[in-house]
Amino acid sequence: MKIRTRDKGRMHYRELLIKDEVVSSLVVIDYQIRIGSAEVRMGGIGDVETKEKHRKKGYMRRLMEDAVEYIKNEGYDVSMLFGIPNFYTKFGYAVCLPEYKLTLSTRDAEDAKNNAENYKIRKIRKKDIDSVFGLYDENNQNRVCSLIRTKKYFSGFPRGSRDEQQADAFLVKDSNKEFVAYAAFDKSKEEVNIVEVESIADRAYPALLYEFAKMAVKRRCGHITLFMPPDHPFAEFCSRYGSQLTAQYPKNGGGVMRMINQKTLFEKIKKELERRISGSKFKACSDSLEIRTDMENITLKICDGTLNIYSEEKVENFLTLSQAKLIQLIVGYRSVRDILNDSEVEIGGDIEPLLGVLFPKTSPYVWLADHF
Repeated sequence: MKIRTRDKGRMHYRELLIKDEVVSSLVVIDYQIRIGSAEVRMGGIGDVETKEKHRKKGYMRRLMEDAVEYIKNEGYDVSMLFGIPNFYTKFGYAVCLPEYKLTLSTRDAEDAKNNAENYKIRKIRKKDIDSVFGLYDENNQNRVCSLIRTKKYFSGFPRGSRDEQQADAFLVKDSNKEFVAYAAFDKSKEEVNIVEVESIADRAYPALLYEFAKMAVKRRCGHITLFMPPDHPFAEFCSRYGSQLTAQYPKNGGGVMRMINQKTLFEKIKKELERRISGSKFKACSDSLEIRTDMENITLKICDGTLNIYSEEKVENFLTLSQAKLIQLIVGYRSVRDILNDSEVEIGGDIEPLLGVLFPKTSPYVWLADHF
């Protein structure tokens, strides 16, 4: 048994061989994601497969264990994948990404016509990608877990609302022929599934929603579905038209993450944590907090809004938990209150208010175009 790597750009194919036959394989993809305003290196795992005749022999378990070690050795901070239930938790992964759907009736969405300004809408062309790319980057610069797209690897929308579903997209220009918005959606004759919407100005929202309504009428579809987090401004806009939000929290599958290097992760999110502290009642205080996990112990020292990170320094205030639960805290998937109610978590000192500032509850999200 041996494991080899084939590198192709940011794709690193890991293959387990038995007598020179590839029996199991996966790919590690080099990404950068956001934790608030911070950027961290993420090893995305995809294309996980074992040949049918070689299944249930432990080969994928061996390859996954090796992949986690490989990702660590290559200098990644965290890892993420979108996977089946009851498997990846064995390797330290924890659910971190809820799945959201917003639904409106077509009839209700048609009312947006009353507030829709006159915009020109047309299909996105290759020459428009830079504008789309820039708007995505601007609007998602603080969205936790959003992938940082690069022009080298993002040239359009590779998928719709599910695997193998093609996507289409249009852009919106105002009366001065200035680009103001774009939307991506399933290329379908039966459904209206919107997988991404971004705009420079909220005033374009009625025109966008009315365009979706016209698409639904043409397809004789009674409703419109939007895949987006609940804190997105377009989701808030849609609420006035009687929308219904569905949030799914998988038990142990779907979008999962784990920490790879605890110390470097905290070093990279240090400025973001300081930003959170500076806007709180702790901005002028001096305090210390030790975070103990199954990976390592680190101590955070706060002094007048500045945060310093030390290894293996014992202090009175501490939080003891698994790295899996800590990554859920860091991305805001679970609240501090919920984590502290877990019987496996230990706390020392009156630090719950400080933890709430450092790790606020958010809506971590990866847009469907970026799923791997």
